[in-house]
Amino acid sequence: MVAIDYMAHQEQYSPSELLEYAQLAEEAGYEFVWTSDHFHPWFHTDAEAGFAWSWLGAASQRVDIPIGTYVTPSAGHYHPGRIAQAFATIGEMHDDRVVLGLSTGEAMNEKPLGESWDEYPVRRNRLEETLEIALELLERDEFVSYDGEHFGLDEAHLYTKPETRPEVHVAANGPSTAQLAARYADGFMTVLTGEEFTDRLYPAVRRYAEEEGRDLDEIETTVLVIVSYDEEYERAYDATRPWWATTQDVFDKAIADPREIEALGDQATREEVEEKFLIADDPSTIAAEVERLAEQGFDRVALANTSPEPERLFEVMGSDVIPSL
Repeated sequence: MVAIDYMAHQEQYSPSELLEYAQLAEEAGYEFVWTSDHFHPWFHTDAEAGFAWSWLGAASQRVDIPIGTYVTPSAGHYHPGRIAQAFATIGEMHDDRVVLGLSTGEAMNEKPLGESWDEYPVRRNRLEETLEIALELLERDEFVSYDGEHFGLDEAHLYTKPETRPEVHVAANGPSTAQLAARYADGFMTVLTGEEFTDRLYPAVRRYAEEEGRDLDEIETTVLVIVSYDEEYERAYDATRPWWATTQDVFDKAIADPREIEALGDQATREEVEEKFLIADDPSTIAAEVERLAEQGFDRVALANTSPEPERLFEVMGSDVIPSL
């Protein structure tokens, strides 16, 4: 059975609001709380940009279901040792699963902090070094040294660790990053669905997992879907506006200014918006889409909430959608 998760977008709501929504999600029957990890948001108007690691520390004391990032950038402003230390600390405080989701990152995480925004091969190699360093520190009890092209360790040791190592998942929207998920990770995450997933991404993960001698069933798959629900369809449609720029292939562009990113969203067509987001005026529409994604092979569906009245979506998820699944 597919798991229904809540994606707490730091870009859209204040950290305090997101804590309340995380609790509503748990009460409604969601099984996991993910959160985004960015320095700048994906839009400018009425945006927020809370720090994911601080928020997860608070969430560890407010909800009793698994928590994690979707996703933390393996980039210049985060040393892998710091990442490992942060998630070991969160894991020590939380009574359930903690997942460190890693990705190659975006320009909006780096350029505002004076870091360079490198080409994909560099970012991909940096992600691999981050995976190696984080796993070494989280799994080994001895002191660790590492001499990489991008990061290093000099007899580093994590003194605070949870009883169970935080899981490490990798966000993959292409075969090359999917290879890292198959080689190092407990799971992989994506925003791709349909033929992009079934014909291109999933076969790559399967092939690389076989090459690494791993059982594909051991690699958990999660997809992120942004949902807007309202009894009036047009209200639900309009509420997706903050995210319209994500229909314009902004993820790999060297754009870090949320004002520029938001302006790109004005180019979105209605067809692009309705294809990208799950817009619903009936709970059965949400249930049908979750079932479709489960049939594609996803273990988890992480639902972000951009509804005009966010509380209303949690209500219908708890009363209609999750019980029906």
